[in-house]
Amino acid sequence: YLKWAATTNFASMLPVDTKWHWQEIALSTQPSLDGHLTPKDQVLHYSESAFREVTIQWLIETDQPIIILQNPMFRQMINLASHAKNSVKIPNYKQTQQTIIDLFKSHLCELHK
Repeated sequence: YLKWAATTNFASMLPVDTKWHWQEIALSTQPSLDGHLTPKDQVLHYSESAFREVTIQWLIETDQPIIILQNPMFRQMINLASHAKNSVKIPNYKQTQQTIIDLFKSHLCELHK
């Protein structure tokens, strides 16, 4: 059988041959690192004019009043974010919603005491 398979270029489907074939393929291909690497967000370099431009865009797109820029919590958020090493990971909608609900429930429990 093996001689005949070799002379006729027949692909042997015997378990030993198929196992050897798959091992040969696995060894001949180099694995990719793509699945192990996560893309990093592009870090923007700070400048006063870039910050002013982004702030104005944020005010317009979110329909915020200009006075919000003077809000102490807004300033605290910006100051905290400015000390981040690479970038700031902003929580998604569900995470933020759940945090607000948990905070609300916590304050309700405090009121009942």
